[in-house]
Amino acid sequence: MTSIPDLSPCTYVSDSPQVLAVGWLGASEAYQRGPVDERVFAKLIELLVHPWQRGRSMGRHDCEFCRFTGYPFNVSYRNTSVAVGVSNLFVPGRRVIYAAPSMIVHYIDSHEYAPPAVFQEAALACPQMSSVEYFYRLTHNGPSGFATGKRTP
Repeated sequence: MTSIPDLSPCTYVSDSPQVLAVGWLGASEAYQRGPVDERVFAKLIELLVHPWQRGRSMGRHDCEFCRFTGYPFNVSYRNTSVAVGVSNLFVPGRRVIYAAPSMIVHYIDSHEYAPPAVFQEAALACPQMSSVEYFYRLTHNGPSGFATGKRTP
């Protein structure tokens, strides 16, 4: 997986500076560690049950931090299980869209990753995935054409 510093343009999914990376971690790069409110973790799990995708993934990503197992296929929390390493999560913020790999929940749970506070706040405020409000926020906070899946300049 591509390692991208938090809150940098996420060129992996868009050429727009309005799409910011969160949680694109690599073993060779330092990352922010610390506590994360359980409500944030629970909300990310909820959003990852059926995340809206801008495109299709052609494989899965292994965790570069897990020494022997390589990665989990799923992360389970309170009777909900989500696939990780196979999708991305798009969270509308204030005039930006945060793009995170589904591995973000594994990184938080197993590797003490602490996403930026601004992302955590946006995740807590994120409407239900695929709701009208969710697409409204994607459309009004992201680059032109982002919510329709069209490539943005």
